[in-house]
Amino acid sequence: MNPAKLIITALLLSLSVSLGAQEESQTNNLIANTIEDFLESTDAENFDYNTIFDNLNYYFEHPLNINQAQENDLKELFLLNEIQIADFISYRNKFGSFLSIFELQAIPSWDLGTIKNVTPFLTCELAASDFNLDFRDALKNGTSTLFVKGKRVLEDRKGFQPGADGTKPYVGDPNHLYVRYRYEFGQLFKAGFTMEKDPGEQLFGASKYGFDFYSFFVWAKNINKRIDIVSLGDFAVSMGQGLILHNDFGTGKSSFVMNVKKSGRMLRPYSSVNEVNFFRGAGTVVNLAKALQMSAFVSYKPVDAAVSTDTLENSDFDTFGSIRFDGFHRTQTELANKNSLHQVNAGSRIEFKKRDFKLAGNFLYTGFDATQVRDEQLYRKYLFSGKSLINASADYTWRVRNLTFFGESALSDNGGTANLHGVLMGLDRRMDVSVLYRNYTPDYQVLNANAFAEASQPINEKGFYIGAEIRPFKNITLSSYVDVWSNPWVGYRRDGVTDGREFLVKLQYTQKRKMDFYIQYRFEKKQLNSSNDAIIDYPEFQTLQRLRLHLNYKINKEWEIRDRAEFSFFEKATSSRGLMVYQDVIWKPVARPFSFTARYALFDINSFDARIYAYENDILYEFYVPFFQNRGSRFYINTRYRLGRNLTLEFRVGRTYLENADVIGSGNDAISGNTRTEIKTQLKVRF
Repeated sequence: MNPAKLIITALLLSLSVSLGAQEESQTNNLIANTIEDFLESTDAENFDYNTIFDNLNYYFEHPLNINQAQENDLKELFLLNEIQIADFISYRNKFGSFLSIFELQAIPSWDLGTIKNVTPFLTCELAASDFNLDFRDALKNGTSTLFVKGKRVLEDRKGFQPGADGTKPYVGDPNHLYVRYRYEFGQLFKAGFTMEKDPGEQLFGASKYGFDFYSFFVWAKNINKRIDIVSLGDFAVSMGQGLILHNDFGTGKSSFVMNVKKSGRMLRPYSSVNEVNFFRGAGTVVNLAKALQMSAFVSYKPVDAAVSTDTLENSDFDTFGSIRFDGFHRTQTELANKNSLHQVNAGSRIEFKKRDFKLAGNFLYTGFDATQVRDEQLYRKYLFSGKSLINASADYTWRVRNLTFFGESALSDNGGTANLHGVLMGLDRRMDVSVLYRNYTPDYQVLNANAFAEASQPINEKGFYIGAEIRPFKNITLSSYVDVWSNPWVGYRRDGVTDGREFLVKLQYTQKRKMDFYIQYRFEKKQLNSSNDAIIDYPEFQTLQRLRLHLNYKINKEWEIRDRAEFSFFEKATSSRGLMVYQDVIWKPVARPFSFTARYALFDINSFDARIYAYENDILYEFYVPFFQNRGSRFYINTRYRLGRNLTLEFRVGRTYLENADVIGSGNDAISGNTRTEIKTQLKVRF
């Protein structure tokens, strides 16, 4: 046994710093803040966040052994940045297996706040030797989980009411139905399927199989020394920094200022209900040599689009304008667009990794059975049009002591380029810094990207980001970033060359196992068109400021309260402002089957531009981050009851009341009235 390791462990145990058993809700609150930050600073409203909750719930029930955890395992927690993961691996390589979970305090970048957030998902056990998958064992000794869920808005919406001709716009009923089954044998073998019917869709209508959407997967890891992963059915793919493809979660700009480097497994199973952001086919990861790995996949699936056929010349020349991403099939138009277009994807990745250096090459082909045709608006001049697109890139990671260099350079087949390069610096036990530069040319074309950017796609943007996290005292963390960018070509609502800048500062105080308090200020100034009726609509600056005060306080082991006050200030030609306050109460008794969370919120927000986001606790595998405007109130209550060791029932009701409006929503989802009430129920069965 390493003598230095024995001394360190003895000193740590003698401190008697009790980390205790952490509540699941504490880490969920951390993830809530991440998602709120991400939605506030991007346009990625269609991105699927369920992966976070999927992984965290699994590791909460099956804690990750810190003596066996690999780099990708730690990345799947979404709670650790690159510096913290590198320090963890380096410490274990230097001192050998951990003797106790308390030893995490000796890792340089792991402060008490980080340890508090991550320890519910970790355990310390004697590391078992690596082993390959035994399919007979996997099929006999796995665990099955079944979810059955239903939800509904109680008020009548316009789409469910007969029109002048006596027909309803929506062909189905208002119920939302969902069934999910998952079989797992640790992290080595997983299989499952998902079925969903959205509100307004018809059971046994357009689909003769009943539900409108089906998803399925089979995923296996460590099959033998040569084959690392095999994925069949539906899966997600991540490459590099997301310049050509990244289906996994990436925080982008947020108060977690060090989480700017994307990472994750090349292939992972997909079991969510986003009907677009996944692939369907087969993929594999193969170990070619000790330091060389190759990944490949092929996908073929139908997607929704309005496809037009040119019958005048009888040329069978099919075209489409854009792909529908909402996944709804409620009206006759939506049903006509369902599965009308077919998309083929094929990709590969070759990765060389030796010690602290990694270099990879990525390739992606995307093809359609119809031609995409753009309209003649100037900002769409360089966007992809045609039947196929090829993207290629090279990405790297290089760790040198306390520095982690990373980046990706990408190319589209029309000659457009995209570059992203950064460095993470662990300057001191009390200070970390992240720096990132990006340069995406206006003619870069991409369809599946999810990279660090101000906009939703890495095109037509140059920018420089710097973030810092300072821990001057044990209980205090100061986080801040500055991001400046420019758009060298016109864009949507930007009829000219524009630029912008953004600044955030967050001061957080943490009292171990008792209280978390933070104050956060965000400032953004950027140029958009001036919304007037002039012939030439020049871009003009607009500013948005947000101030948030947030408190988590544990009264005792069973009761917790959360309080927030948030202010928003928007200014352009006119100004608007908003205020929202809420009170949360969480009751999670020890060794009792019943628990609940509840909220009451008040808001007064006089424009959409000043809207405020607020994450809400929800039933398992669901998240809800509504934005608020107008003046009114909202409450919700979630209840969870364990009927037995393997049976859990959840129920949720939420209601929004508006004082200054007589219609809620728009289009076919409009409610004639000033209240909106949602109910949800879910049954979870394990066997």
